[in-house]
Amino acid sequence: MGEREAEVGALDADWHEYQYNPRVAVPDALAIMAGWPARAEATRRRHPPIADIAYGPHPREVMDLFRAPDARGTVIFIHGGYWRALSKLETSWVADAFLRQGLSVAVLNYPLCPDVTLARIRDAAIAAFVKLYRDVLTPAERRRIVVSGHSAGGYLAALHLATDWRAYGLPAEPIAGALSISGIFGLVPLINTSMNEALRLDEAEAARLSLLGVPWRNRARLAFAVGALEPAAFHRQSEDMAQAWADLSPRLLAVADTHHLSVLDGLAVPGSVLNSLVIEMIDG
Repeated sequence: MGEREAEVGALDADWHEYQYNPRVAVPDALAIMAGWPARAEATRRRHPPIADIAYGPHPREVMDLFRAPDARGTVIFIHGGYWRALSKLETSWVADAFLRQGLSVAVLNYPLCPDVTLARIRDAAIAAFVKLYRDVLTPAERRRIVVSGHSAGGYLAALHLATDWRAYGLPAEPIAGALSISGIFGLVPLINTSMNEALRLDEAEAARLSLLGVPWRNRARLAFAVGALEPAAFHRQSEDMAQAWADLSPRLLAVADTHHLSVLDGLAVPGSVLNSLVIEMIDG
């Protein structure tokens, strides 16, 4: 728990809710997310994916692959929603720019809380990567892989660098880069939010699943991005994670004039800060 969380005390639910719940901090959050499915469907019409590639037994353990002709690498995107909402069907639009830039894009679904635990979601994200790398991607698509994720997906993107891939029969460092957007890595403060009704974390489990203090295992290019207008807790989460993995020399940036949801738009805009970060990681 950070200094500010300790200062206000564990019982200050209103403070934690504002700091960590984008539906409170972003006044038009529901309206913004309501527009995502139409954007995603437009992308799917323009670029029909290989849809619902199964990587596990749960109905939500599927992913879509938008395959670029003559791909020179792959971007993986993991959606947010606090591990309790959203899917690939709202977020497919992140693929638009990368496809034009010669990159295939895999967009993941994963099981959600409270149907499953957060620990189970972690296992799903790992299984998805193993399936994708081993059975789906071409050699050219495997050449350079960047994992990106937003909010809860930012945590899962970072998890990829903390995983020993050799234990799954993969190369030790199959990932070239990771971009975590508005991620949450220290989970104990979430106990004091309404999101925990679905997450069902107690202090011991939140500490066990936190990525702060967990060593990285896959050396890769790394960036932590946060909307400049986001509450201080989201900035601190990325700052703490960048410090913890300082020997990877991570980039840490606040994207001007964006909040927790609008910050994601840049992935789909060629030349934007976030899109350019991914391209730099691909190009090595």
